[in-house]
This record gives sequence, structure tokens and C-alpha cells, in this order.
Amino acid sequence: MKKRVLAAAAGLSLCTSVFAQSITLTNTFGGNNDSIDAPTGGSDFITFTQHDEKDDSNYGNTVTTVSDRLQLDFSTANLDGRIRTEFSTSTLNGKKADVRFRGWLRYRPVEQIGFVAGNDFFTKYTVAAAYFAASDDYASYGKMAENGIAVVGDIAGLRLAANISGDSLYDDNEEFKLNFGAQYRIKDVASFGATLKSVTNGNFSTGIFAALESVENLTLNAGFVYNSTETTFLPAASKYVLRASAGYKIKDAKLGLFADFATGLNNEYIAAEKDADKNITGYETLEYKKDGDDYVPLQVRGRVSFDATDTLSLNAFVKVNTLVGADRKHKAS
Repeated sequence: MKKRVLAAAAGLSLCTSVFAQSITLTNTFGGNNDSIDAPTGGSDFITFTQHDEKDDSNYGNTVTTVSDRLQLDFSTANLDGRIRTEFSTSTLNGKKADVRFRGWLRYRPVEQIGFVAGNDFFTKYTVAAAYFAASDDYASYGKMAENGIAVVGDIAGLRLAANISGDSLYDDNEEFKLNFGAQYRIKDVASFGATLKSVTNGNFSTGIFAALESVENLTLNAGFVYNSTETTFLPAASKYVLRASAGYKIKDAKLGLFADFATGLNNEYIAAEKDADKNITGYETLEYKKDGDDYVPLQVRGRVSFDATDTLSLNAFVKVNTLVGADRKHKAS
């Protein structure tokens, strides 16, 4: 289905681009894949990854990946869209080059309502307060709509979204999902948002978020997440999570300091159940315990950025996953 949706989007965009008010074609070495934790490694042109014992199939191998992205964005009075081609190649075990196509197309009969279709909406319909400053990314549970078909309404600072989607970059489950989202922004003051994901099946998750937006160059937001399947941006796939993010850009020094924080509210976490072919068949709830004692997972991420020029930014990242009170032997990965 997703391939057919994207093909339709591509065909319509070609037919309408000649009437476009704006057309932008960009090429990026590294091809940012909108997820720092994704396998291709963010927006780096060349990445080197050493696999460890947790990856049985690739134990002892070093992966070298080169990637590139070509993206077309266009807009008219009632129609806009994006088509992205991503190319990556890896030397691991003779793996051949990989090419994928992603994008979306939106039709707005009136300014307040949009109908969207595509196999990836990227971060277009994301709750602003779900932003992670240190990761410079949005988690899946903060997205009101990710792919498939969506109806989005905007009026006086309020955004409402309803979405039917398939699987995504973060979820290998092929079942169709019904998702909802809402956001209210008071310009230059604050924003609030909530998501309801997979409300019709066993993958249900939800989040509520709030952010302060009244201080220039300051990022400050927090939220609560109930989770059933998300395994990134959460400490050790916790089931109940309190998360926060903060950051500040020092313009004169061209520096940025950012931190993400997430902690489980109890010792419960989720684990994927897989069949003999390693396909995900469901999820189960487990507990962190040792000698009868409970442990709570904690995750902290940090980033320091330096804007060397208007087009070049240098970043240093650090991430720590741990179980509060657990020794090194039982440290979460």
C-alpha cells in the first residue's frame, strides 16, 4: 500500500509542479533520516559502526556506510508535497547499495483543513513539545500522524489530526493503526499537546506534553508517556515514562547546550516477541528485578554544538542508559 501511495504522490506532484508557487530541490550528503538512532546514523556522510555481541548475525564486523539524500519540495495555493530519495551503501558482508523513496502529498481545499497521503510525513505533524533538544529529533510517540492517510485541521492555534497508518521506521508491526493528535499553541508563550497512537489494537500508546516558548533561544519541555511498543527515546523501553528536554543557544559564542532526560516511573518495561524468522509477533511486559528488588531505568542524553560557520555545525553527543541502584553487570543497553 505504501508504495502505491507514494507513486500516486509522485505522479500528482509532477503534474502540478509546473503550476507551483515554490519548488526547492536539495541534495544532502549523509541524507538525514530524521532519527539519530536509526541504522544509517543520522546525517553523517560516512559512518563506521563496530557490532558487538548483542548483534549475533554481525558479531565482530565493522560496518562502513555512505549515504546521500535528494529531496524535492513544492507548494501551490492548494497543493504541496515532498519527495525524498535516499541512497546508502554498506560494506558489511558484501551488502549491496540500498535506495528508498519517501514522501507525502497534501491537498487543502480551504486553509484550515488538509488531506494528506504518503509513506512518511517526517516531522510535519509532530507535537512541538515532544521535541528532544539533545537528540535534535522527535520520538514516534510525539507524532500525531506518521504515514498513510490523515486529515488535519488548523484554527486559531489549535491543531487536530486523525490518521490511519501502517508500520513506520520505529515499528515492524504490519497492522493498520488509528492515531489521533492535538496541539494548542499560544504564540511566543507556551504550547500543549497530546497523542493517541494505535488506539484500535494492542500497540496502544499515549503521551501528553507541554513546552515553554516565551524565552528566546531557550528550549524547555516535559511530558508523560504510556508506552506499549516504542523502544527508542525511552530508557530501556520503559512502560511508564516521565521525560523532559532543555537547551539554550548562546548566540554570541555560537554555542548550544542541550540535555534530554527520561526515567521509568516503575520497573516495568516492554520486550518484543519474535517468531523463528525474527519477525515481531507481539510485545510483553517484563520487570527489572534482582534478588527481589526492583530497579528503575534512567536515560540521559547530552549535546554540545558549535556553529563554525553559517552552514557548518560541530556537535558532540553523549548518552547514558542505566538502572538506578543496579550494578554494572545489570546495566541496561
